[in-house]
Amino acid sequence: MNYIGEKCPVCHKVFTGDDDIVVCPECGSPHHRECFKLENKCAYEDRHSTGYKWQRTSAGENSGSSGESTVNCPVCHFPNKSADDVCVRCGFKLQPEARENSQGHQEYGYGQFQGQGAPHGMFRGADGNPDLGSILSYMGFDPNEDMGDGSTLKDVSSFVGPNTLYYIPIFKRMKDFGTKISFNLSCLIFPNLYFANRKMWFWAILATILEIICSLPTMLVYMAGMISDGVFSMAGAEAISSFVSSHKNDLIFFSEIFNIAFWAVKIICCIFGNWLYYRFSLSSLKKLRIRGIDGTSHPAVVMVAGGSKPLNMILVLLLMGVLGSAAVAGFIAYPQLLHIFIR
Repeated sequence: MNYIGEKCPVCHKVFTGDDDIVVCPECGSPHHRECFKLENKCAYEDRHSTGYKWQRTSAGENSGSSGESTVNCPVCHFPNKSADDVCVRCGFKLQPEARENSQGHQEYGYGQFQGQGAPHGMFRGADGNPDLGSILSYMGFDPNEDMGDGSTLKDVSSFVGPNTLYYIPIFKRMKDFGTKISFNLSCLIFPNLYFANRKMWFWAILATILEIICSLPTMLVYMAGMISDGVFSMAGAEAISSFVSSHKNDLIFFSEIFNIAFWAVKIICCIFGNWLYYRFSLSSLKKLRIRGIDGTSHPAVVMVAGGSKPLNMILVLLLMGVLGSAAVAGFIAYPQLLHIFIR
């Protein structure tokens, strides 16, 4: 549904085509995702017991006809501008045949999903027509299939959020065949940033600590050069410079060994990163169910708990800076720690 022109009941700002919108499963009222996350409940929750249902305002109805035309994504139903080639929310490639008609329903140029084309009436909406969004969201799999630990494929899809089309087939293969191996390029290049973006804080912090440890010999050589250039002049700096100068070849050797070790860690993350995320998703969904939250009754809460959060990557980079600076300060204050590497 197109919510452009409607107002968020929390911040009272008008929705635009660039807003990230979630809908209350009880009354159907739209909220900004961040507003819903801030309140952790629907703004009209106190009215749910009375059977309250959200109604579109006249301003919202008029905005769809007089404003810029939009194309609703068939996967996440986000209203994109008609000129967009891909969905700005989930990245799904928008088809030129998909257009929103005057009744607010969607018309698609996919013959296999129209009329009687859907097999055995699966994934049909309340009006009897096939729900194309469900078909594409679950890659043709049964959304009620148990993916492990009592979580359905629908719940896992809601938790994963962005890039569902990439993860669902991988998770399905892991569940059906018990395989743990796949390829995750993001984990190969920046494992700590990948884990942080997917809210896997244990693995993000572990990968960050390993990266700092493996970088220590290189940091020592670099720090000695800075001491020689006069950047550091505090007590202990000269001892570090002298130590590094006399053991430079050994430190370079250890630097190469540690770099190889960290690449081995990154390769392991690349191979098992998707499996770790699969287990993390199931574990997180299980914890939500213990609190009485599932994808059917509280889909918006599940989406907020999962998904991705790029801001976390910035936090990890700040953590790396803090831990790296602490290591440098420690070596300056206690030069004897250098003998951990060279005896």
